[in-house]
Amino acid sequence: MKFQIEFTTRAVKDLKAFPIDVQKSILEKTIPLESNPFSHKKTVKKIKGIKFPCFRLRIDLKKDTFRLFYGIDKNIIYVLRIVSKKDAEKILRNIRNIDFPPEL
Repeated sequence: MKFQIEFTTRAVKDLKAFPIDVQKSILEKTIPLESNPFSHKKTVKKIKGIKFPCFRLRIDLKKDTFRLFYGIDKNIIYVLRIVSKKDAEKILRNIRNIDFPPEL
């Protein structure tokens, strides 16, 4: 089953805050999720304690490490937030309180 990736308004804002080369790298790492959002065992982790299926994709780049948080509803992957590793814990607390599926 092929999944469709949708970015929330907040995720787009997060992405635009990064330099262009980082944006391109993040988008390239996101594309494989379309075929199977669960199979990347080393980089994907299921987030516990959230009412909906929520996952974290670790994106390692040369200069920094990022976290892409996404939820799944039917065959749609909703990218919720894209943040640097240092901000991930704070953002995760906020993700626990969002309505899902989110408005785009």
